[in-house]
Amino acid sequence: MLKLPGLRVGGLLALAAVVLSGCKVSATSGDRYYEEPSYSRGYFLDARDTGRYFPSESWSLNHEAEVCIGETLYFETADGRVRVYGSSAYSENTFRAAATELNTRIDGVLNRFKMTWRDFVDERSAEAPYPERLTGCLSSRVTNANLASGTLAAVAIAPYHRSWPYEAGQIFTHELAHYVQENLSRYNAAVPLLPYWFAEGQAALVAGDPVAPAYQHYDYSPLRDATRSEAGNVSYRFEHYALAYRYLEQANGALTMTLLLDLVQYMDWTGDYRGEISTGESRAFVEAFDAMELVDHRGRYLSFGRFYAEYHELVGM
Repeated sequence: MLKLPGLRVGGLLALAAVVLSGCKVSATSGDRYYEEPSYSRGYFLDARDTGRYFPSESWSLNHEAEVCIGETLYFETADGRVRVYGSSAYSENTFRAAATELNTRIDGVLNRFKMTWRDFVDERSAEAPYPERLTGCLSSRVTNANLASGTLAAVAIAPYHRSWPYEAGQIFTHELAHYVQENLSRYNAAVPLLPYWFAEGQAALVAGDPVAPAYQHYDYSPLRDATRSEAGNVSYRFEHYALAYRYLEQANGALTMTLLLDLVQYMDWTGDYRGEISTGESRAFVEAFDAMELVDHRGRYLSFGRFYAEYHELVGM
């Protein structure tokens, strides 16, 4: 089917109707093949042989992932879905552990977005490097405590797998949710287009992170955190991000939330909705939110402006 950037035509028409991761690895590893029960099978390859270099487009990477620009060594899973780049100073098993985490968790994450791997490949931004691959980067800029950081082109991963925290699976799931969000909601915008509270809240719900009880909604106002720089410094704010996002998903369904991300990408692709509104959210997000005709828990139309203004009344009911 003919596909517009990031959206199949059929999906676009439907939306329009609404609006509109042992020993050191040698850089000459070549095509050495591994089969170990605890890791995904795959090959160590070199981009100087294959021509498949790590993405270098700065707009699609974050600070943590940029460290892999220029690295030529990578491990690719046998099914071809995942590539993990990194320095030859890191152990073979770290490459394989990182690739295994990404490869075994991505399907569960996509399921929460009501998508299959093929759906994801078809719907992600046409500007995404290697659209049929999930790319990882062993990054010295990621601490073991943070473990991973997802952006549009790659998931940056702490490079010493034996020191990964006990909650590694949950953290990988959370960051893969960010990776999916970025790929579904951005075409080629220089920065993410989702409000900070929305992106963190959705990722928290996907990963099964804690959610604040509805009766505690007055403890924090999550919708004020349109960007990371505007966020408060209390740790429990993430539970409130999850509460705010859960309200929307429960009233409208997970599939609708995925379609919302698709529509944000379309707004970015048109180039007609650049910049931000007065409260800090991207115009692309707000326009898409309103165009989706979301509803509240009583089935009444819920514009972004109303959700922002009446948040505590709505969530506290």
